[in-house]
Amino acid sequence: MHTQKDHAVQITKGLYLTGIATLIILAVVMYQWVYGMQLDTGEILSVPIALGAFLKLVSERRRLSLT
Repeated sequence: MHTQKDHAVQITKGLYLTGIATLIILAVVMYQWVYGMQLDTGEILSVPIALGAFLKLVSERRRLSLT
């Protein structure tokens, strides 16, 4: 039985993890772009996927904090 507090803790953990993953992915893409390396399709697609997951959790956390 998940309580609202347990759900909020899970959202917070997911928020931190997706935030860190997004920063790492963006750092890798920017490094490769600055040094003229070729970006693969997977690297290009991972940016919007990571950003989308992060923003979804941000909106979920905001929704929980408003209730």
